[in-house]
Amino acid sequence: MDLRAQPPLLLEDRTQLRQLQLDDPGAGPKLRHLECSPNLGSDASPSPSLVVNDGLLYYRGPKHKRSLRPQEELKLYAPTALRGTLCGYYHDHPTAGHLGIAKTLARMQSRFYWPKMASEVKRYVLSCPVCQLTKPSQRKPAGFMVPISPQRPWEYAGVDFVGPLPRTASGNSYILVFVDYFSKWIEVCAVRDATARVAASKFINEVFARHGAPRYLISDRGSPFVSELFDSVLSTLGSTHRLTTAYHPQTNATERVNRTLKTAIRAYVGDKHASWDKFMSQICFALRSAPHESTGLSPAMMLYGRELETPLDLLTKPSGESEESSMPYPETLKASLQEAHDRARETLARSHARQKCYYDLRRRPMTYAVGDLVKVKAHHRLDAQSLFILIYMTDVLSHAACHLPSPRNKSVLLHELS
Repeated sequence: MDLRAQPPLLLEDRTQLRQLQLDDPGAGPKLRHLECSPNLGSDASPSPSLVVNDGLLYYRGPKHKRSLRPQEELKLYAPTALRGTLCGYYHDHPTAGHLGIAKTLARMQSRFYWPKMASEVKRYVLSCPVCQLTKPSQRKPAGFMVPISPQRPWEYAGVDFVGPLPRTASGNSYILVFVDYFSKWIEVCAVRDATARVAASKFINEVFARHGAPRYLISDRGSPFVSELFDSVLSTLGSTHRLTTAYHPQTNATERVNRTLKTAIRAYVGDKHASWDKFMSQICFALRSAPHESTGLSPAMMLYGRELETPLDLLTKPSGESEESSMPYPETLKASLQEAHDRARETLARSHARQKCYYDLRRRPMTYAVGDLVKVKAHHRLDAQSLFILIYMTDVLSHAACHLPSPRNKSVLLHELS
């Protein structure tokens, strides 16, 4: 029964309350039976736990575990028409405080009784629109992980700005990062400003000119990446621009590279804040030549079919290893790349499966449909404002992402919904 749909009742006196019990299909017959047969034993009573007191039907049960009364308690048998009003009084009313299920139920169970009371009160509290908009959700977030699974180098690439950082002697305050999702190869540029013009120019010169156009370029929703200029450059080069869902940047692999870059900068720069851009090439070499945990291979091996050699490698390398192979170099390179890519795909698949397993443990399944009223977390708000807003669904992209209209009549891609 949907108690929230019941119209509220204004109780004026006990006579009205008695009439509600008499009219109730559950309480009425029991009340009449007990009044007509007051001297019958408990076995003849419709329920040994029901008694009449001053013309009203009560349930006589064990005292509530939080009650200090030594004897059994008499609890009013609430007629059906009154139950919604009672729930509203003990949950919605200012003196009730919109408390949770346990507290609301405890207050009511010490005063009233009706069959299936606990489940109906629980349903009433869970359906409270005020609580849904003002209280943090205790449920797991909706939507399972759908990993991005590239099959070749520079099929998927990510881009992001790091900064602002301390301005260097060259005037640089930001790092622009590009990362290939398959090989984990990075292109890093120290730049003065985080603008769409800078991002577009570096994409052409540092990515397209060296590796060709990625099929997909993934970025967050920062102003440099949502500009018409940046989208126009990508469209001209044939790359599809994909934006990470709002407030959910986990799909952008550059987020992890950014953390690694910041750690490396702190390790090498120390107090020389004005010279961090001088270390970018060396840090890139380190990341490109080190095996990546997701693939088990270095980005250099994934991209070039060989490791990047240092002066120490050339000095300590066995002499026989520099001799020409019996196979022509193109065939050797092709075999090396094929083996590296096959191994990386297997390792990436296991890594993605492991990540999905851990991620999905903290999620719950959910399906959406156009027209659904959904609850969206309000990230920019004051402390006294609601935690969530209600918006009607306009477009469903997947089980965990959809388009919703923003207050400014712009479409927003969101992930965290309830």
